[in-house]
Amino acid sequence: MNAAKVYAWCAVLACACLVGCGYRLARFDNPALDGITTIAIPYFDNKSYEPGLDAIFTHAFVNKFIETKRLQVVGVDEAELVLRGTIKKVDDDSLAMTTDKRALEWRVWVTIGVAVEERKTGRVLWKRSALRHGEEFRTSDDIQLDEADKRRAFQKLAADLAERVHDGLLQGF
Repeated sequence: MNAAKVYAWCAVLACACLVGCGYRLARFDNPALDGITTIAIPYFDNKSYEPGLDAIFTHAFVNKFIETKRLQVVGVDEAELVLRGTIKKVDDDSLAMTTDKRALEWRVWVTIGVAVEERKTGRVLWKRSALRHGEEFRTSDDIQLDEADKRRAFQKLAADLAERVHDGLLQGF
């Protein structure tokens, strides 16, 4: 038997095994969201010392929901669900230091709380009190460049947390 025939038989056998074992894609939708099509995402409450995080996080969460199109983002008065977020805490750790004890690289950590509730009843459908995520950024002798790098780290952090919350809500985890 030549190599092409062996490959073809292996592919047929693999397909038969996958079909025979009941392999299928998992359901993506949270059953608690059946029939729900809209969500509002008001500005995050920023309880940290870091100014501007409310805008960065709100923007990241709105963008994530718009990008996936499963729930349409609308104003609070028109929404079936309201996602409320709080930036609870910001910490940072130095990861690399120079010989004169100047930080070369930092990791910033953000802890947020998120709750998704039905607008009309106030019933909470999904809640996480303390989601924590970190992101690294490098520093230099230029303060403006350092602040821009730190802002990019916060934007990446916010996008990652928005994805975690979005997927957790839609999958019911």
